[in-house]
Amino acid sequence: MDPLPPSIAHDRASAHVEHGAWIAGILVTASIYFAAAKLGFVFAIVAKQVTVVWPPTGIALAALLVLGPRYWPGIALGAFLANATADEPLWTAGGIAVGNTLEAVVGAWLLHRLGVRTTLDRLRDVLALILGAALASTMVSATIGAASLCHAAGAWTSFWSLWRDWYIGDGMGDLVVAPLLLVWSRAPHLALARRRPPEAAALVGLAALVTLIVFAGRLGIGLRDYPLHYTVFPLVIWAALRFGQIGTTVVSFVVSGVAIWSTANGLGPFAPATAHESLVMLQLFMAVVAGSGLLLGAAIAERDAAEARRAADYGALQVSEERLRLALEAGRLGVWDWNVGTGQVRWSGNPIHGLPQGGFAGTVEGFQALVHPDERARVNEAIRRALDEGSGYDIEFRNLRPDGSVHTMAAKGKVLRDAEGRPLRMLGTAMDVTERRRLEDELRRHAERLADADRRKDEFLAMLAHELRNPLAPLRTSLELLGAGVAGGERFLEMAKRQVRHLVRLVDDLLDVARITRGKIALRKEPVLLADLAARAVELARPLVDARGHALTVSLPSEPVRLEADAVRLVQVLANLLGNAAKYTPPRGSIWLTAERLGDEVMVRVRDTGVGLPPALLPRIFDLFVQGDASLDRTPGGLGIGLTLVHALVELHGGRVEARSAGLEQGSEFLVWLPVLPSGLPALAAAPEATPTVAADGRLKILLVEDHQDTAESLAVMLEGWGHEVQVAFDGLSALRAAAALAPDVVLSDVGLPGMDGYELARQLRQQPGFGRVLLVALSGYGREEDKRRALEAGFDHHLVKPPDMDVLQDLLAAVAAGSAEQGARALH
Repeated sequence: MDPLPPSIAHDRASAHVEHGAWIAGILVTASIYFAAAKLGFVFAIVAKQVTVVWPPTGIALAALLVLGPRYWPGIALGAFLANATADEPLWTAGGIAVGNTLEAVVGAWLLHRLGVRTTLDRLRDVLALILGAALASTMVSATIGAASLCHAAGAWTSFWSLWRDWYIGDGMGDLVVAPLLLVWSRAPHLALARRRPPEAAALVGLAALVTLIVFAGRLGIGLRDYPLHYTVFPLVIWAALRFGQIGTTVVSFVVSGVAIWSTANGLGPFAPATAHESLVMLQLFMAVVAGSGLLLGAAIAERDAAEARRAADYGALQVSEERLRLALEAGRLGVWDWNVGTGQVRWSGNPIHGLPQGGFAGTVEGFQALVHPDERARVNEAIRRALDEGSGYDIEFRNLRPDGSVHTMAAKGKVLRDAEGRPLRMLGTAMDVTERRRLEDELRRHAERLADADRRKDEFLAMLAHELRNPLAPLRTSLELLGAGVAGGERFLEMAKRQVRHLVRLVDDLLDVARITRGKIALRKEPVLLADLAARAVELARPLVDARGHALTVSLPSEPVRLEADAVRLVQVLANLLGNAAKYTPPRGSIWLTAERLGDEVMVRVRDTGVGLPPALLPRIFDLFVQGDASLDRTPGGLGIGLTLVHALVELHGGRVEARSAGLEQGSEFLVWLPVLPSGLPALAAAPEATPTVAADGRLKILLVEDHQDTAESLAVMLEGWGHEVQVAFDGLSALRAAAALAPDVVLSDVGLPGMDGYELARQLRQQPGFGRVLLVALSGYGREEDKRRALEAGFDHHLVKPPDMDVLQDLLAAVAAGSAEQGARALH
């Protein structure tokens, strides 16, 4: 057989445990009931099964209320065994057991239906116990029990006397024993938690002592004829006042037990009659004592609960008032009440007017003194309209504080009128909205800035489309002319190369802006000479300057100026400023590049005779996508991001930049301040220079891995045109197979390949025998620093951004073909 699933096995085990606990509860209930029944039979006088002292009734009722109605078999079993062992026929014992069980079930059902709490801390709970259990449900057992005995004996004449004694005994069990068990089963800790144990011990001891004195006449006090049995009432009252129902039930039980023992032994104030009559009178007296004690305990419990609720409500009210006060203070809000007849003004928000607590005069004149003089007439008019016309009072005005500061207040009010419509009072609130108005103004300005940024973004996108289409148009035309075989192919080819370089510069500028705005750009600072940087920048800007016929004048300090800078980035800054000057200066203009040492700084100045800048543009000329000329002809070109790059790169070097212009057609001037290194430092790094092109001296075997077919085909043709042997693979797996067959000298691989990417390809190639010296070059459209670093970590020797600079690639291959010692040096491009 297959074992049961764990969940089913666990459920069955839990069911067995629960069933065993139920059986044990039934047996324990039956045992306690049986023992209590035998104790009650001790006081049976008129019949063996009839007694006015019957604690099992209270035990049975408490068992069903506390444990649940499913434990009724324990009551039936205990009652049957108690009567069966008292010389009664089994059917008679069974009938009595049925009556006792039904009595408990009916009583528990009635109390449950009436919503009784077993703590008996409400008057309705005690009344339900007295009426529903002690008076009503006990009729069931008395009737069935007396009828069973009379039927068995054949003597129906004694039915009512048997019924009466049975009824009294069961009722006392519900009044004395059941409350004790119910209350202590639910809250046994309350007596010692809320009251001192010594007082509780003194109460119980005194109750036993007084009961012995009153009911045990053999102590010889000689007060037998006096109604001393009423002295138990103060004890019950004490218990109810100090300990609630817990104390009341204990005292009632102690007094009842001692009194029953004394009376059964012929002692106490109820002893003169027969033993049976004495017990009947005692039980009736104890019914009054127990019922009164329970009612008093419930009343006191309700009073305590009401006081606790009132205290809680008062505490909640205090908390609410404190919260309101804190809310008024936090919200800078005040509440005011103006008695129109007396002129008295009560105000709860002195701090929002800048007054100390109690500093408000409490009059209309005192309020008007707080209003700004320029606003008083308007505020008075608003108050007059509210009083005369019945309109609401809703106004904002300036408030003049004692310290001279001006705040903005928002006030709202409502007029209360008498039966004839005359104004009596005016209630309202006032709030300090100074901060809110400031935030609204700031939000409005921010929204305007966002709208301006959105407008500039739209303008940038239009400029970007324009700038991208500009080189694409001649590029496409050149390709068409080359395809048609028109003469002058070299000129068209050079034109296509020039437009491609322009596109690459546009993309590079966009990437630089993205890196700077995200804080991803890193500078490689080293000592450099300002003269070298200026020479390189002039070299880069010279083609545009010469093309427009400008006169460029360079003037630098005679002494070397040393900077700690990223040479590439500072050359980019200066070349950008020179390029802007060339673009925005009409043909045959003048441009000056000058530098001046000023203490521990050098000021580099680029000045031109160009179109100039309007004054409104100067504060935001370095913002992203801002350009001085937004006309449709777009003659100068550009994306409006060059000066943003200049500003960011200069600040990254610890410098600052400023734009100046006297206005349109007055030329412009850009000043860059940079920190200078102290003189006398050796080891200056050379400014970047163009790498000379080395002709290919040998034929290389090149594996080209590229998934874009047109890119692979065009680059393969270019490489073959340089005299190399080229094999193309379109994915990583085929590249591994081709590398094993070709044994290439160089692997040019795209990074984003289907399946196995270029990084994994590089790692696996480096693990192949004989590929440790093969030059791996990554070709990628991603040019971030982390992309380049990842390529080198994967095993690539070089990282070229698409489209690769053909001069750089040709020089790299030429170095490999010539066996250059530097071919293994890693580089990022």
